[in-house]
Amino acid sequence: MKLTKYILTVLIFAGLISSCKVAKKLPPGEKLYAGASLKIIKNDSLDSEKLPELKEELLALTRPLPNTTLPLPFLSHYPYKVGFYYFFGTTKKEKGIKSWLKKNLTEEPVFINAALVDKNAANLEAVLKTKGYFNAKVAGKFDPKKTLAAAEYTATLNRRFAIDSVIFVKNEGKFGEDFDKATSNFKPGQYFDLNNLKLSRLNIDKELRNEGYFHFKPDYVGIEADTTIKPKKVVLKVGPKPEIPVLAKRQYQINDIFVNIDTKTEVVTNSDPNSLDFFRGLILDDPNKKYKETIFSDAIAFRPGTFFNNDLQSITNNRLIGLSNFKFIKSHYEVVNRLDSTLIDVYYNLQTNKPKSLRVEANAITRSSGLAGSQLSLNWQNINTFRGGEFFKLSLNGNFELQVGGNKASEYRDNYRLGADAQFNIPRFVAPFIKIDPEVSKVLPKTQIKLGYESFIKTGLYNLNSARASLNYAWTRGRGIEHSLKPIGVNLVKSSNISTVFIDEIFADPRLLIILENQFIAGGAYEITVSPKQYGKSNFSYRGSFDFAGNVFGLIDKVRNNPEKTGRMFGENFSQFARFENDLRYKHDFNPTITWANRAIVGLGVPYGNSLQLPFVSQFFVGGNNSLRAFRARGVGPGTYEKKGTAAEEFLGNNTGDVKLELNTELRFKFNNFLNTALFVDAGNVWMYKDEYIYGEGSLFSKNFYKELAVGTGLGFRFDFSFIIFRIDVATPVVKPWLPVGDKWVLKDIKPFDKTWRKENVIWNFAVGLPF
Repeated sequence: MKLTKYILTVLIFAGLISSCKVAKKLPPGEKLYAGASLKIIKNDSLDSEKLPELKEELLALTRPLPNTTLPLPFLSHYPYKVGFYYFFGTTKKEKGIKSWLKKNLTEEPVFINAALVDKNAANLEAVLKTKGYFNAKVAGKFDPKKTLAAAEYTATLNRRFAIDSVIFVKNEGKFGEDFDKATSNFKPGQYFDLNNLKLSRLNIDKELRNEGYFHFKPDYVGIEADTTIKPKKVVLKVGPKPEIPVLAKRQYQINDIFVNIDTKTEVVTNSDPNSLDFFRGLILDDPNKKYKETIFSDAIAFRPGTFFNNDLQSITNNRLIGLSNFKFIKSHYEVVNRLDSTLIDVYYNLQTNKPKSLRVEANAITRSSGLAGSQLSLNWQNINTFRGGEFFKLSLNGNFELQVGGNKASEYRDNYRLGADAQFNIPRFVAPFIKIDPEVSKVLPKTQIKLGYESFIKTGLYNLNSARASLNYAWTRGRGIEHSLKPIGVNLVKSSNISTVFIDEIFADPRLLIILENQFIAGGAYEITVSPKQYGKSNFSYRGSFDFAGNVFGLIDKVRNNPEKTGRMFGENFSQFARFENDLRYKHDFNPTITWANRAIVGLGVPYGNSLQLPFVSQFFVGGNNSLRAFRARGVGPGTYEKKGTAAEEFLGNNTGDVKLELNTELRFKFNNFLNTALFVDAGNVWMYKDEYIYGEGSLFSKNFYKELAVGTGLGFRFDFSFIIFRIDVATPVVKPWLPVGDKWVLKDIKPFDKTWRKENVIWNFAVGLPF
């Protein structure tokens, strides 16, 4: 680590020194480009709130892009990558570490001259005119005496032309009626903007193609702007262009639909009639009989006799891709070769993936408790199990964790896990009385059946064995909104092989009995996920879930009214709870290099009836490299609970709770395509809902919860290798909720040169991918 820091320091100073000497290495007469600035002399018609947005948009259009400089006030003018360029030399052929450094740390110098400045000024003036500033003027200049020259532009905006009215040209016939219908949602906006008009024209084209006008194009929509009728106003005239071809005015219907599996011809010409299957108007050419016909009947949204529809084309492609059975999907359309034909044949040529695969994965495991080990998993899958696109996966896994740090004296610290999981996905709903018509569903629904078993072995103490099964339905409605319903989910956890040593520990601390309690969780769940929605420079996403357990069993309890069996089913105590979780994320891009990312997680678990707390597998926790990065995983809470280092805590120390609040925010800086950094602040904690038996009174959720939030801050480094992002976050606590009132804020206690302080308060997080 010290050697790496030393090398980086040397490279940085070498680059900075070279940057200072860039002027001596430039070709004669060339000026290094330092970027552009823009001054806008606005008219009263321009909204001041829109001025920064317009200014940023115009600056983004200037070319070329300047060389990268350090985002630091005292080094903001140093083109450090150009310095590295001259430091490493200009030879092209390099190998090893020097080649890698040149690729990621250097840039060729970007030059500026008067011709480029004049060209940019003309382009900006043209852009302003497309936005309704028809009389705008843009002038540009730069100082040719300086080695590092910045371009300065001045834009003078006259009054922006507003749209006064829109005249729609009325048309006759079926095409005219459909064209008028397509223009009914025409929204030109308040001011003239060419981009908005182009978008409106694309929407008209989309509406007409969805009505069967296969040969129609956006260029056939005529939009004329007249500025002579009213001063500083624009009157728009919208209608079909006179020169539209006759073919573009015809509605086309779907004739035959051909699906070719692993065949080279685009048209079905197979002379063997046994290879062709006819169903619901589709013709399947599958010589090797790999697939059942129904999978394509569901996936292909077109139906013979219906009009061509552009949206159905996209939906079909998404469905076929979602099946994960095909490595190559090609579609095309042919008008039936008849006189004045309005029929279209549709062809899908599909090249299949290998259905079966076997994968072995090995991972290393390290924990803050001093445990370290390895995990090995064997995964076999079949993506077309019963020739209907069904997905089957079988996983066998095992891991071990040995005590290599911390308390090595105990002989009861090593852990082992053995497990097996099976998952079966069917690309349709399999349920009585429930049916989603594939002709209107944008993505094929899925039925998922999952089975699993795991045995956790605490050496010399006990075993915990769990068996689980669930039935789940997943579907998509609308754009980017996914639903998941689990009507049935069962999880049974039972203990075994309890040693006399652990029984002695239980007598010393009865709380340990909780570990050995058999748990029978039977219930269901619902989850909704909203994919990132873009609003200008901002986007947000949302995931919400609701879990419940024990409702049916609780009702049976009341009906049978048997005190001896109260709270028990099939000889086991069953859990009763309702659990809610909400995850909201918001991101805003200030510019291409600075992004503000935020996340808020609120979770609430309400145990009732037969339960005093949520089962361990359903409880919340905070801490770790994707949560509160200044605290180790499960290192905070619940509430003001503090670990005392007792023997019982080695077994109980889960730091989980029934209630969770977590807030994360970070400001991300992009240095280049390889290196990004971030400044972040994390806050959060977990609490118990009503049971304080394990963690004490301070663990309960109360009105003073905000005073019990753990807070941490730090600096992150992200290395983008294109196919993977490797992340290093170093953080330190700001607030420790378990400390006495008045001592919770620990910034005043920072001792960076104290080894003991660093060990307890400097937390390094190594992870793959962004935290949120």
